[in-house]
Amino acid sequence: MKFVQKFVGKNRVKAARQELAKNPSPMNYAQLARECATAGMVREALRVCEEGLQSYPGSSELKRMVQRATRIERDERLRELKRELAEAPRPALWREMCEILLKTGQIARAEQYAADWFKQTEDVEARLAYSHALIERYLTDRGRETGRRAFSALDEVMKHLPRDPRAWKLRLKLCSSIGAWREARRCAAQLLGLEPGDPALEARFRSLDSMADGSPSIDDALLAVERTGHLANEKANADAGAGSADVRPALRRLAADPGVHAAFYVRGGTALVQGAKGATAERAARTVRTILQSSRTAARRLGLGQVAKIQIEGGFGTLAVAPGEMDAGALWCKGTLSYENERGLIDIAGLDAPMSEVHG
Repeated sequence: MKFVQKFVGKNRVKAARQELAKNPSPMNYAQLARECATAGMVREALRVCEEGLQSYPGSSELKRMVQRATRIERDERLRELKRELAEAPRPALWREMCEILLKTGQIARAEQYAADWFKQTEDVEARLAYSHALIERYLTDRGRETGRRAFSALDEVMKHLPRDPRAWKLRLKLCSSIGAWREARRCAAQLLGLEPGDPALEARFRSLDSMADGSPSIDDALLAVERTGHLANEKANADAGAGSADVRPALRRLAADPGVHAAFYVRGGTALVQGAKGATAERAARTVRTILQSSRTAARRLGLGQVAKIQIEGGFGTLAVAPGEMDAGALWCKGTLSYENERGLIDIAGLDAPMSEVHG
């Protein structure tokens, strides 16, 4: 069966190449990349996208294909690492596994692998990876106890690696995220001693020095984050990104189509909704989030990789979801999904836009 699929896949790649040669366009570049990825030729898919973007640098579809191919490549590497760690584990494999899992937001798995690594080897590098995972978990759940565990894990690392810049950079990141500016300044000073002459680090130290007076202790800062649910640097980041990643105009354009019931932008546990109001908007947003989460979970458990597209059709019309790395665009329309609306969804997914209108 796999042989037949591979043979058919190569034929489809060949046909897509011929079509691209006859009619170069962003759509045909994306189609060739899609067929390459489906046939297991992921690096070739990325090469095709790179070539296409040189001619059509503004193509959102090609940019989306780069994201998809990159995710497929990461998933393949994770499977390889899992197999190699089971056969003959070594530090480089453990480290790469943890780094990829953290990069793709799989924090719990990264934490577990780092814990297993330390249990088997008691390697200080495993302690460092575990600390990194705990920090990322804290930045997600904002619980004071998780934050304390992250600081405690870093303290253990620093007993063994007192002059390692990686540990100080992690501590600087954690202190800055909670607003413990005095401790963050100390971390920046230590890093300047280890890496003198870095202009960016010197500027960071000067900025932290100006905020250090009256700075809360680490425990007080952790408590403040737990009470408010907001990290110290979130407002500034949201303000900086609000102009460049506002998804609402695109949602309004999609919702203005007479055949569209509602357009959605989903990120984490929240959603922006255009076209539907009140209880209908909340119910539809919850449905979209549930479908997206269930599809991602099922694909991961079955080893199918990342979800690229979800489309459900029935008497209610069509519900289409275009997942990004951390977010998704969705559209509920009366009939079939038009080409223009599909392109609009692709433009929305992957924006990582700020969430200011929340439903559900």
